[in-house]
Amino acid sequence: MILYDAIMYKYPNAVPRNDFELRNDGNGSYIEKWNLRAPLPTQEELQAWWEESKSNPAYEPPDQVELLAQELSQEKLARKKLEELNQTLGNALSEIKLQLLSLQGENNV
Repeated sequence: MILYDAIMYKYPNAVPRNDFELRNDGNGSYIEKWNLRAPLPTQEELQAWWEESKSNPAYEPPDQVELLAQELSQEKLARKKLEELNQTLGNALSEIKLQLLSLQGENNV
C-alpha cells in the first residue's frame, strides 16, 4: 500500500506536510502528524482507501495535443461539409440562371 496515495484519494484537497506528515523509519510508512479535521485513520481504513484508489483512478485531464488533434479533425470535417454545400448551392444557382436565361429568350421571340 502506498500510504500517501491512500490519504490523497480520501482527502484530495489535503496539503501534505501541512495537513499530514508521513514517516518511514525502515519498518514501513506511518502517519507521523495528522492535522486534518477527521479522526486519524486506522490501518484498515487506509488499506480500503488504497484498494478503492486502484479501482477508481483519479481523473486525469486529456492530453492537450490529443484535444487539438480532435478539434482539427472536427474543423476539417466541417470545412468539407461547407465546401460540399457551397458546390451544391453553386450548381443550383447555375441551373436557376440557365432557366432564367431560357425564359428571357422565350419572351424575346
